[in-house]
Amino acid sequence: MFIQTEAMADPARLKFLPGREVLADGVLDLRDMSEAAVSPLAERLFSIPEVSGVSFAKDSIIVTKGSGEWPRLKPAILAAIMEHFLSGAPLVRAGATAGDQPSRSNRAADEAARIDRIREALRQVIDPELGYNIVDLGFVYDVAVEEGGVVRITMTTTTPGCPATGYLKKGAGESVSAVAGVEFVEVKLTHEPRWTPEMMSPEAKAIFGIGDGGGR
Repeated sequence: MFIQTEAMADPARLKFLPGREVLADGVLDLRDMSEAAVSPLAERLFSIPEVSGVSFAKDSIIVTKGSGEWPRLKPAILAAIMEHFLSGAPLVRAGATAGDQPSRSNRAADEAARIDRIREALRQVIDPELGYNIVDLGFVYDVAVEEGGVVRITMTTTTPGCPATGYLKKGAGESVSAVAGVEFVEVKLTHEPRWTPEMMSPEAKAIFGIGDGGGR
């Protein structure tokens, strides 16, 4: 059995590809030994002291380390994965109930927290003309997070011919790429709907004097 590995943007995470199906559907994220009780493989992995997180997807296993160096940890992780598949044990134990696994609400909360981190990263991108961040200016229309650490950003600029367009797109991509767990970023530019100052956050409107009774 040959198991490949792939580096990830977050140096604390490493992807293992066993060359066969791991999980039939969806993604299963496990964060400690108590959650690992639903999976024989997760228990093997969490028995390695430095392992702090395990995520199963269709054809991959992502391991998060809390400490240690990958050259020393990889042999133990590879052995655990190989032993599991050679044993013929299921990934998830028969009879494990939905309550034994991380709930959908927990996963939704995790995704919401990830989007919040992405938006905070995007706040580091400053429009050179207005001198304010693109999130509170209302330039970021959508942030979508997909399986495998894929993030798709839909954004705009003040006008279709804005000279800072390239700078802002590049800045958005680079800032989001630095967020832990993000593997690929696509930044899509749109001018539908056209941006207006009313799209600014209340904080930005206050800075620019836009609001009830205000003007710029």
